[in-house]
Amino acid sequence: FHNARLKLYTLLWFKPPVGILGAWCSLRIIQKMSGLYNPPPPSSGEEALEAAEDELSGMMMIKSILPSALVGNRFSGSSSSSSGGSIVGGSSKTSSSKFSPWGSSLLRLNVSDKSYKIRVQGQKQTRKRKRKFRRGRSFDLDKGDRSYDNFGGIETVRVRAYQEGLKAALEVVSEEEEDDDGSSTTLFGNKQSVEEHKSNSSVKDDVQTALTALQLLCPPKGSREYFVQENAQALSKLSNYIAPSSSTRDKTKTAPTVKQQNIDLLLHHSSKLIEMRTLDALLRTLRDRHLIVASRLRRARDYWKWHVNLSGGWFGLFTQDIRLKVNSVLPWLGLNDFKERIQRDYERVTASWEKELICLGKVQQILLDRPEEMEVGSLLSVTKENDGEESSWLSNLLSGGTKSKPSLDASAELILESKNRVWIRETEDWCTTARQAVRDALDEVMITKDVGDAERSEAHKFLNDWASYDVTTENASSWLTALSIVEYSGSPRRPGEQRYLQLSTIISQVKRYDFLGIPSSVLILFAANMFHDRVVAPHKQEMIDFAKSVFSAVWGVIEFRFYIPLKDIILDLLNRRPRMVDPFALSNEQTSLDNMLKDLGVGDGTRENRARALASASRMYEEEVAGGAIRGIVRGKVAQLMLIQIQQLKADLLQAMDTIDVLVDANRLNVQLIAGIPALLIVIYGTRAAFLFWSNIRMKNFRLPHDVHSEMSDYLKKVEECLVLSNYQLDAMGREQAVGAKACLKPKEMGELLLLLHSYLNLLDYMSPPFPSKQCNSIHQSVQNLLLQGQMSTKRQLDLLKVIQSKNDELLKFI
Repeated sequence: FHNARLKLYTLLWFKPPVGILGAWCSLRIIQKMSGLYNPPPPSSGEEALEAAEDELSGMMMIKSILPSALVGNRFSGSSSSSSGGSIVGGSSKTSSSKFSPWGSSLLRLNVSDKSYKIRVQGQKQTRKRKRKFRRGRSFDLDKGDRSYDNFGGIETVRVRAYQEGLKAALEVVSEEEEDDDGSSTTLFGNKQSVEEHKSNSSVKDDVQTALTALQLLCPPKGSREYFVQENAQALSKLSNYIAPSSSTRDKTKTAPTVKQQNIDLLLHHSSKLIEMRTLDALLRTLRDRHLIVASRLRRARDYWKWHVNLSGGWFGLFTQDIRLKVNSVLPWLGLNDFKERIQRDYERVTASWEKELICLGKVQQILLDRPEEMEVGSLLSVTKENDGEESSWLSNLLSGGTKSKPSLDASAELILESKNRVWIRETEDWCTTARQAVRDALDEVMITKDVGDAERSEAHKFLNDWASYDVTTENASSWLTALSIVEYSGSPRRPGEQRYLQLSTIISQVKRYDFLGIPSSVLILFAANMFHDRVVAPHKQEMIDFAKSVFSAVWGVIEFRFYIPLKDIILDLLNRRPRMVDPFALSNEQTSLDNMLKDLGVGDGTRENRARALASASRMYEEEVAGGAIRGIVRGKVAQLMLIQIQQLKADLLQAMDTIDVLVDANRLNVQLIAGIPALLIVIYGTRAAFLFWSNIRMKNFRLPHDVHSEMSDYLKKVEECLVLSNYQLDAMGREQAVGAKACLKPKEMGELLLLLHSYLNLLDYMSPPFPSKQCNSIHQSVQNLLLQGQMSTKRQLDLLKVIQSKNDELLKFI
């Protein structure tokens, strides 16, 4: 045991890679073991299924098994029992009405064995959606995307208006409940039934739910998937107000009052607004997936097009001859029809690409055909009354809080306006169209992969029911199922795509056999130990010396090019300049010289008489030397005169140094500024090179800014070509001049336009910096204006595109 402990201590202390990775692996194993030994309380049957539904908010399990279900993997198990139920749709009490959109095989899952795994996967998916945020500008293509960044979603003014009405309705319902608690009779003396009391309580819950849902906002660059997930529970509770032509009250009971009708009308409009905001976020998520798939298909199309072009010409003939000779020797390789296979793959990927463009264009057209929003400028007029109430809290207190009734009546009047009645009808039609778009998107995914007929029919039935507002699919789990479907819609490979070996696939396969992370931890520690023994230990001193030399070189550049010039400039500005000559030393030497001249008898010891005294001392020195140098040294004053000359040299030298010091002080700032020029050049060109290097890493391609800018300009030219060629059939019909101003893009043309704009904004993101952020934001805003709500005509889009091209040309000044 002592030897094992010593060996472990040696590994952890004297081998840093093993020690660091060992600590990390230990923490990971402890975390997995804590989840294994402290699982949720086990349950079985229908109770466990309902508990999983409640805790996971519906369809979290569908997301965890969705990829394996879509690729055609069947779940094995015994036949479903009568007590088994699905987690999609239906009531929890009636198991016969439940079904699974991915086939009856899901019903055979043992929920008691998988409840913990389902819960953990659901929590991971929720955290993933919550932490996800949008990067860059490439997916913010229209004005609606700008509304998410600026206001947290669409229909900001209408949301604020309905919030005020719901707050007033909540106060009214609360007052009625207080009156009901105090007295069990109505105004006419009749006893209030228990059912009516329950109805008022349910209305209060619905009002509170709608108000909470309208207060949800998508933060700037936030996750729209999490925004949809947060609204799913509210849509489930408000399903009675969402379904078209639905009645929220029992017709056999007493006719509702005007106040109750206003509250029901307000709840209906608020519920449809919540549904529209949720579907808008869901469609934008679907559009992002279509953009990813379309970009991927375009790369695959270019790949196969390159192979098709390579198969022609003299090189193609040469390779064809080689393939024929190889095929004659090895016929089982199947190289005879290689050219036909390349051509077939190119045709398949081209068809898939055009089909994806059509789907992308349809989704974007649905987003642009959304009912017209209330103008942001009308926000103050909508909330004007409430702002006054908040400011006059004393009058509201004295009046007993009766301000809610006028606010509720004002909200009812706003809803009953003609334009808002038109809006609710358009919203109902738009929501139905949006649900059908999500249904069509999943149908395309199901057709893409080899999925069994049973799973496909069940999925198609579920989506048809959800798109047609079936009662069994108006719950939170159905919304989360649709969200999971949309999230997964971009993952399957389309026909014709080149198959690549993905690291994620290998990792997922390895994780299946990684029990508690112990096997992977052992491999990691073994690799760390081998790395230390083979690489670190033999070359340890060389690595240390190299690190020290690099550090000293970097610190030398920082010290002599940045630190010292900057320190001297700051000291000069603070009037703390270091001097070569001390003023006291100069004054002391001059005073000593004057005293020595006075002792010689040729001066009076003052500064003014110093020059005449030095001249007299010089003549005296000449006379002494002329009488004999040796005699003057022994009996005369030669030694004293020589000391005076030495003192004069010292004083004159200090005086010259003081003059030089004054000159240096006068030009010290200029010299330090000149010395700082290399540092400034290093900072300017170093940051540009760093930004360019980082942008090239993000692009995964090393190119110069001029090349990237030329490609951006090429994308804008392609956008212009797409707009010019749109609706070309009108030229043949002779109606171009008559309806040219009203011509709009078709789904395929809209999809191609979106893909080109996405590619352009992607490059703009990569080059910002070195392109200034202000100019890039201006271009991005102009690009978003190309796709305004209601679909701008192609003529106006071409005019706006000229403005974008001029802004794009100005970016060359910043390269």
